[in-house]
Amino acid sequence: MSNVIQLQSFKSVAATGSVRAAAQHLGMSPSAVSYHLKLLEESAGLTLFQRRGRGLCLTDTGTAIMGEVDGVLESSSRLQQRISDLKDNRINRLSIGYFSTAGNRWMPELVLFLEHKFPNTAVQLNLAEDQWHEDRSDIQVIITETKDPPFPPQINSSLLLEDPYVVAVPENHDLANCKELSLTEVEGYPWIDNDKGEGPCRMILFDACARAGVQVQFRHEAHSFVAALHMVSRGLGITLLPRLGIDQLPDGVVIVPLAAPEPIRYVHAISDPGHPQQDVIDEAISALRDLASDDAVAR
Repeated sequence: MSNVIQLQSFKSVAATGSVRAAAQHLGMSPSAVSYHLKLLEESAGLTLFQRRGRGLCLTDTGTAIMGEVDGVLESSSRLQQRISDLKDNRINRLSIGYFSTAGNRWMPELVLFLEHKFPNTAVQLNLAEDQWHEDRSDIQVIITETKDPPFPPQINSSLLLEDPYVVAVPENHDLANCKELSLTEVEGYPWIDNDKGEGPCRMILFDACARAGVQVQFRHEAHSFVAALHMVSRGLGITLLPRLGIDQLPDGVVIVPLAAPEPIRYVHAISDPGHPQQDVIDEAISALRDLASDDAVAR
């Protein structure tokens, strides 16, 4: 049976492609990491890594087990957190999964509220930008492409916010004084990308553009809302983003609403209705609704 240290070594080498880099990350010697990999492969009876140049990469077999390794390490981390909570006499624990813009806008106030309302409950925040999965956190704040997505019947869901996309333009831009803009009206200008991968935020924008017959072409790539907005402030182009993604607007940037039918992302809070701490979950989701409502009114 593989132990946690072996699995940590496996994951770190897979991520870095180097025993030496993994050792530095884990605070071990390279020989210790190599020994852990050897024990893991011997225990499993499988070859998990192969040479690539001067480094290592996963074999197909190693890639196949990575998801299960992640699950074991996450469970181990939760167990260690639980032990720590018990030592601190914080008997209860509530985990909340969130995406980054929800974290910036809502999580500090939510944790403060829960800390005062339920002082014996430890709140664990889990950043989760990818698609929703069951058994990830007690409460998950997620993005969906539709207002009423088909959640499993055993899941409680609460719509927190309809978050429309807007256009950020330089304040001296010829679009800056428009009351609203359609996707076709902004197509001919240089766009700045503000996302990465194929997450729901990107797909919502791309799908809306496809329906409008707009071809998406990026002049620059920033991969974050903050970086993209600062590039707009330098006059490098325009960027389209959800309104909630604007935490602090840089000087020299103007926000123009998109005309209907504009792309909209929907923010939901989901949870397990049979959770033993249902009272805490109910209060947390109620607080999230209030925070989301404040954001909606502020627009």
